[in-house]
Amino acid sequence: MKECGTPGVPSFYALRKMQATLTKDVGLKPRHHTSALGNQFYMNHPIDLIRLDFANPLVRDSMHFYPEITSTVSEFWQAAKYVEEIDLDELSPMWADWVSSPYRHFYVKELAQCRDGTFVVPIKWIVFQGLVHAEVYQATREEVSLQLKSRTLLIFGDNIVLRILASNLECNALDLSQTGEIKFSGMSPHVFHPVRAIAAGRPVFVLRIMPWADDVSGNRSKQYNAHMNMYFANVNLPHKKLAQEYFVRFCSTSPHASALEQFDALAEDWSPSWTAAYDCVLQREIMFQVHAHLLPADNPQQAESCSTSGSNSTWWCREDKSGGSDSHRETDEGYHALFGTVEVRTPEETVKSIKSHIKAACLGVAQTVADLQTETGVKDKISTHWIKLLLEKARTIQQERVYDPNTRDARLSDRTIKGEERKIIKNALITEIQEELFKWVIMQPKDRYDKLVKKLDPDPQLRPGDHYNVLLRVRGLDPHRDSPCEILHTILLGEDKYVWHETNKRWNDDQGQLFADRLQSASTDGLSVPPLRAAYMVQYKNSLIGKHFKSLQQLAVFQLDDQLCSPQLFNLWKANGELGALLWYPEIKNMPQYLADLQVVVDNVLDNWAIVDPTRILNKFKLHVLPHTPEHVRRFGPAPIFATEVFECWNAVFRLCSVLSNHQAPSLDISTTIADMERFKHQVSGGWWRPESTGNWIQAGVHIRTFLTRNKQLQRRLGWTDPDLIKPGSAKLMPKKRRNCSTWKIALAEHWNEETNEHGHGCMWDRCKYVVSKAGDICAPGSWVFFRSNTTDAMDDGLEVIAGRILNTFLPENHTSSLNSLTIIEQFKVSDTKDPHLNMPLLLRAGRTLVASAKDILFKFNAQHDCHHCKCPFTDVAGPRQERQASKLTRRVVSHNEDDRYHLNMHGLHNAHLIRETLPRELTAPEPCFSDCRSKHNEFAAALRETGPAKRAETVAKTQATKQRNKRDKVEKLAGAQERGEDIS
Repeated sequence: MKECGTPGVPSFYALRKMQATLTKDVGLKPRHHTSALGNQFYMNHPIDLIRLDFANPLVRDSMHFYPEITSTVSEFWQAAKYVEEIDLDELSPMWADWVSSPYRHFYVKELAQCRDGTFVVPIKWIVFQGLVHAEVYQATREEVSLQLKSRTLLIFGDNIVLRILASNLECNALDLSQTGEIKFSGMSPHVFHPVRAIAAGRPVFVLRIMPWADDVSGNRSKQYNAHMNMYFANVNLPHKKLAQEYFVRFCSTSPHASALEQFDALAEDWSPSWTAAYDCVLQREIMFQVHAHLLPADNPQQAESCSTSGSNSTWWCREDKSGGSDSHRETDEGYHALFGTVEVRTPEETVKSIKSHIKAACLGVAQTVADLQTETGVKDKISTHWIKLLLEKARTIQQERVYDPNTRDARLSDRTIKGEERKIIKNALITEIQEELFKWVIMQPKDRYDKLVKKLDPDPQLRPGDHYNVLLRVRGLDPHRDSPCEILHTILLGEDKYVWHETNKRWNDDQGQLFADRLQSASTDGLSVPPLRAAYMVQYKNSLIGKHFKSLQQLAVFQLDDQLCSPQLFNLWKANGELGALLWYPEIKNMPQYLADLQVVVDNVLDNWAIVDPTRILNKFKLHVLPHTPEHVRRFGPAPIFATEVFECWNAVFRLCSVLSNHQAPSLDISTTIADMERFKHQVSGGWWRPESTGNWIQAGVHIRTFLTRNKQLQRRLGWTDPDLIKPGSAKLMPKKRRNCSTWKIALAEHWNEETNEHGHGCMWDRCKYVVSKAGDICAPGSWVFFRSNTTDAMDDGLEVIAGRILNTFLPENHTSSLNSLTIIEQFKVSDTKDPHLNMPLLLRAGRTLVASAKDILFKFNAQHDCHHCKCPFTDVAGPRQERQASKLTRRVVSHNEDDRYHLNMHGLHNAHLIRETLPRELTAPEPCFSDCRSKHNEFAAALRETGPAKRAETVAKTQATKQRNKRDKVEKLAGAQERGEDIS
């Protein structure tokens, strides 16, 4: 800027100094932590970042503070855990009418008077039909004489919870409750809610977050530079927001500290204390708390968060107690258990197991600890550190006091003490050492124990965070139940990857080329997938990533036939596609029916796997996770809202910060850099902050705070999307040179008829590039849509939902609104039955062209030509352009024989929920693979009991033979070296 002659350009030092001052004023400073294992790292704490959410107008308007009862579940606060399970003390305790009486704050468990004069005690604020309600216990008022003194007695109803509009509350009836008694068994109402005194007139809210942890490389090259990262997202924001990188918040990173060590530091924010923040909507200071809601991550990290042994262990499941030895899994009970859920794990049992492991380690026998871990499937990463130390100490002390003749207890050196008496003395010494070591470990780490001593803890015990996983003792969090199935790693990189490998492992080059040519010819419109690179996917079939499997999941079944896979494997592909379509629902309107359907398709996938390979579920833990998904969806909402792709995408930001860090203090340097980024993001978003110099809440000038909303490049770099960018019902014109302005009859050309002639008179029409459907889809010519049209077959309201393919969209010339477009659609009839080959409805040409207004276009879907029925051949076409030049190369594509028959793609993820709401139930209801699953599982288990032992014996024999061969080779190598006179030392 100086070289360009810009006046008043600050020095680089001054710029950095100002940035540091602004970040400090905003209140972001990484905090130093030393873990119980001695590792040091820095963290940007969630309470500091959530505080910015309240002061950021781009975030605060979208925050929801109360659970919501609704028929459609699409967000965390609408699902079962938020609505039904969370303890009342972990929900927002206060409500106020911010429009009429913002300073009258109503708290739960306080007596309140309604507008009709009745008395109630609210126990929970909940949104119902779009309005805040209070779930209350109604109270009756009676005058009684107690010890010759008249008092007011308030008696609650018989545990009956009523739901009333919160706006019906008139006042806090504190004066009445002060002079009387409140009696109720099961709940303790307050005269004053404890938080009222803490808030001191300020509004109070409770938020919930989902922390995410994973190991990430700090390098952009292939050389792995391990860091353990932790991010989080605010679950009180809608999923449309959380799917944007703008709303991902970085907490910490460390090349040394594990996830559980960082969780221990994070747990400080989950304490019952309250934090002050500025609310830019209420324009006043508020108080808030933060709690953990769920723990999304990949399966190894979730096993660590639950302190379980992981997928390679005997008892492999983090959520239930399924698994066991190979022989147990081949029994009828053991095999069937893998297809469902059995006794669930609890944090209390897990903690009890961890404590028994630590106690056993004080005996100094590693095998004893290993046997306990194998028996329970529990293995805690924090306690493992202490177990190793205890084993070493126990052996050393036992050697000194029990086994070393020079230092051992004198009684053991007395030769007159023999037999059982000597054994008793020895066992007593070992037990004494065990108790000493257990007391020693309780006092570790020393600095943390000293803090407890200062607090005069009368009975110190093993402590969460210090000796074992802190997540097992976090209020309102059950790691076993709150670690849901993550669709990226479990479905795309699990189930999809398995079936893809099972399919292509037998292909030769010709079969691979055949599949690639077919896949490249598939239509992707209506799928929201990147452009297909079929040749790449076949060439590097063992190195695909999530986006490739997402495309295969939706399209592969249309390309497969007897030349490429067996009928059993083809059925597995069909079941897998149905599962994917259900799991990617963005919203669920009928939860009971959805869960029933999901259970059926999960069972179908596992049962079809059992047909293809009955041993697969014995070895692939990700298949066993599938039966848990219905419960996860019921408790947390649709699976995409707790997917981790957005966190994985945010790793690119971290890597850039890591590459540019000082590499001496990476945790501090990266945390500081990202804190500066958060400060910049906050200020350009119009956020408020309070500088130390003034003490007043301020925000940047109008040009700074509108910079983000005006600058597309900055939006892209911060990962923020303008919510008003796409308006349903609008249309986009073609460039002027391609609009072909004409009359209605000329515009329609061969599609002009009596029905279409009813529209478009009296003006000229411009051709459009696309129209936006009611669901927000970009619908271009060739797109398949469901739309409403006034036809002779219509229902009573005059509108019938029809399927069709868009031919063109037109907008009146010199239009004043892009909402006045008309779309020409070729009608296709949806078959009354499913095609037996693919179990999908057919789209058959109806021979009719209709006109629809933009508001009547409902949503877009994907359709694939029925090449299997029409026996479509290949033809050669010009190959792709190279270096922006036409090449003489050709490529094979499918040439469709006819244009009258298509499959409605029921495996498509985009708008899968809308498709199933529109079609008749008989076309969408999944059908079970087996009428009696248990009997079939017993058959598979019986077959495994015959083949399993033989395979294991063969494996053992091969292992022994390999050991013998290696031993023989080593001996021969040494002998040869000796003959040559080589030094073999």
